[in-house]
Parts: sequence; C-alpha cells; structure tokens
Amino acid sequence: MAESSWVDLVEKKAAVILDQIASMRSLSLRNEVSLDGADRPYFDLLHQLYREEFPLAQLIDSSDLVARFEGASISERSTPAKIVTSAMSGLRDQVRIVAKAIAGLNSDVPWPDSLDPLLTGVARGSLVIGISIPSTRGHPALPDPVLESVKEAVGRVSVVSRYVRANRIDESIEQEISDPAVRDTVLVAASKLAPTPQSRVDKLILFEPDVPDKEAVPLTTESRKVLRKAVAQPVKVRNSATFTGTVRAIDLDARRLEIRHVKEIDGGSIRCIYPKARIGSEREILDREVRVHGNYEQHVDGTPRLMEADKLDVIGRDTG
Repeated sequence: MAESSWVDLVEKKAAVILDQIASMRSLSLRNEVSLDGADRPYFDLLHQLYREEFPLAQLIDSSDLVARFEGASISERSTPAKIVTSAMSGLRDQVRIVAKAIAGLNSDVPWPDSLDPLLTGVARGSLVIGISIPSTRGHPALPDPVLESVKEAVGRVSVVSRYVRANRIDESIEQEISDPAVRDTVLVAASKLAPTPQSRVDKLILFEPDVPDKEAVPLTTESRKVLRKAVAQPVKVRNSATFTGTVRAIDLDARRLEIRHVKEIDGGSIRCIYPKARIGSEREILDREVRVHGNYEQHVDGTPRLMEADKLDVIGRDTG
C-alpha cells in the first residue's frame, strides 16, 4: 500500500473545505456579520465528498483492483442485473486470462474459485466492482505462483489505459510489459473490457490502489477502437519460423491460441494469432498437436513468445 492512500487524499480535500468554513465563520464573528447561508456551498461540497468520494476511496484502499463503470445504463438507484452480471463476468474472465498468461502459458494450474472478483458495492451514479486477492494464509492449497500472477494481472490490466493515444498505443508500453505474449493478452483483455456503444456505458475506470497520486485514465468507446486496431496487428518484429506444439486454449473472438509444449523452444509455450481461414474449426483443434508457420516476436531473452501465423496444420490426435 502506498504511503498516501486514497482515503488520505479525500481527507485532505475535506480538511481544505473545513478550513474554508472556519475562515468564513471567523471573519463573520470579527466583523459581527451574519453569514446568512454563505457557507452552505462548502457544506454541500463536504457532504458530496463523504457521500461519493469517501466510500469509493475506502473501496480502492481495501481492494487490489477497482473497476468503475459509468454511463446511461447505470443509474444511482437501479442498475439492471444483466449489466452487473456482464460487468462482473467480463472483469473476472479477463483477469483470469491475463493471470494465466503471466503465470506461464504452459501452466495447467486450475483456477481457484477463491480468486474470483466479488461485487463490493454500487457508488452514486456508477457501478463499482472491487477485486481483492487473498493471501496464502487461509488458502494453504493455493499455489503461490497463481497468487502472484493474479496480483500482477490486475496491475497490468489497470495500466493499459495510460498508453492509449488518439489513434495508437504508445510504444512505451513495451517497457511496462516486456513479454510480447503477456502484452498482447493484456491489450486483448482491455479491448474486451472497454465500453461498446451498445452497452450504454460511457467509461470504464480502472483504479490502481498503490498509486493514488495518479489520475485514473478511463477506457471509452474510442479507446476500444484504438485497442482493437492494435490487437489486429500485434507482431511488429518480423522473424519467420515454424513451431510445433499442442493447442491448450483458444480465444474465439480474438483468434488467439495458446500452444504449449512447443518442441522448437524446449517445451515452452507461444501465443499464436491464427489465420482467419481457421474460423469455424477451432473446437476441432483444441488439445491437438499442430504446426504453425509465420512471423513471431520474441522476449528480451530471445525466446519466441508471440506469433502471427499464416499457416496452421493439425498433425496429431487429441492429446487431452
């Protein structure tokens, strides 16, 4: 937790308002002049601060990630259940996917139910979902690598919006997320979480609890367009090769495969964007041995991690 928490910042704002009220009252007493309600706007600000900002600040300080959805489909009094369900499932699924990518694409560790995000509250005029990652205490059967990967995942997802520009993703994200496979996974996750015009959600704000001094940058429908453009052309470094491995995970919407036990990289894994020609047959290749050819991008250590395949052939039977 950062030295200066979100609650601290709200309390500092409140202190400034209280000082203004005290100054006005002191000046009124010295001049024997009635305030006649002149301090009312300051009390209104104080009320708004503790009614809206303070509960959110408490939530952020007690969570590992907080997502705030704002828009016409979300009201102060009644948010449709399907909006809440969609928001929760979307956030849960994308954190899962990113966490597994960070843990290693060759990891078959089952997802613990205890790591699923919980709805922690609805703030005024918005839907707020908080995620808290449990410690190993009380979860002796939970592998430490899984916990660490989930903690890193929520952090990675929350920073993406800072790199979205008007028509591109800032290249400095490559320093923030050096692994091409993880970076692509995070960008795909953000593109799916960003609002659509049909959702009637205007903004998705992902707060980072450990950096309260940074202004949160929202994901919008425009952000979604930029992200979708970026994930459509993910591989920038053109190294051509052929890899053979087993398909263990498929993202139908994003046209991504996770190919594990890759022979050419000593049993490691590679994330693959597969050819459009394979659409409609993905389920047939899950747990099958495949051979992919195309351009790839490698990690800083030289390991191939992300491939844009121009050819994919099934060469083995179901290995599941």
